[in-house]
Amino acid sequence: MFTFFGVFADPVSHLARRISETWPDLKPIRIERPISAVAARFGQVHYEPEREDIPEGVLKLTETLSAGNPSARFLLLRTECFGGTCANWGLVFQDGKVIFQAEGKEALRRLIGYWGAELGPEEFFEPLRRDFAWG
Repeated sequence: MFTFFGVFADPVSHLARRISETWPDLKPIRIERPISAVAARFGQVHYEPEREDIPEGVLKLTETLSAGNPSARFLLLRTECFGGTCANWGLVFQDGKVIFQAEGKEALRRLIGYWGAELGPEEFFEPLRRDFAWG
């Protein structure tokens, strides 16, 4: 089983620092494909993989970060894969509000598509690789 929970944000110059201040254990990185973003992966101290939720504390802190950076979009993404089949769900915030959410079929495609990016027919998103370098 593979589980992922992460935050992605538009690459506004100070957002990596703000994410680190909000969650001191996270080490934000910059990604360029398929979206240009500041990204960080939450450890299991922030969520329980067996629960299919996005924890309330993370939701509230993301809402606060978003409100303080109204021009930037933030994506909270959860992924669970078992036997090659993956389920994805998430929320996009802007100006402190949820402006888009998706779950179910092609949720990852729709969430990343909100950034104007296309994942291709395999719906491949590099940060979800097991060997992706999260720093």
